Amino acid sequence: MKKVLAFEELDFMKQNLSSVENGEGIFILDSFGNVIFANRKAREIPSYLWRERIKRGEKKKITINRGKKKITIYPILEGSEIKFFFGIIKNEEEIEKMERKIKNLQRNFESFKENMSHYFFNPIIIAKGYLDLLMEGNLSKKERKNVEKVKEAVERIEKVVRNIVFEGRIEE
Repeated sequence: MKKVLAFEELDFMKQNLSSVENGEGIFILDSFGNVIFANRKAREIPSYLWRERIKRGEKKKITINRGKKKITIYPILEGSEIKFFFGIIKNEEEIEKMERKIKNLQRNFESFKENMSHYFFNPIIIAKGYLDLLMEGNLSKKERKNVEKVKEAVERIEKVVRNIVFEGRIEE
């Protein structure tokens, strides 16, 4: 019965692992190094690369570098006995490409923040300056109250823009 449950669990795991096709190879090997499961990316790498290392019975993580690909194999132990191996194949070239993309996005975001600062803060500061000049003049009580409300609204807009630029959040 235990073997049947293990098979069902492995079958369920295969289904979930096969849906993880994000550029990394994922594979499962039995205790002798025979492939039990390999997703599409893992099938691209010949198994002889790890078979020799596994047959020596190493019970520690195995790392194999092959060009831009890094193969990491983890032994899964029960007590001191190796039950199976779990492997991941990472394409360093794809990781480098993603890192370049992230850096480019960061540069674009910094440029966005600089433009946001320039195009929003300058008019806000100018508006506040004119409102301050207006408040220095002779205003009726009602006019002063209205100008103060406008200044408060402009300051609220300034807070929102400041939070967008410096915190990345739209809030006061």
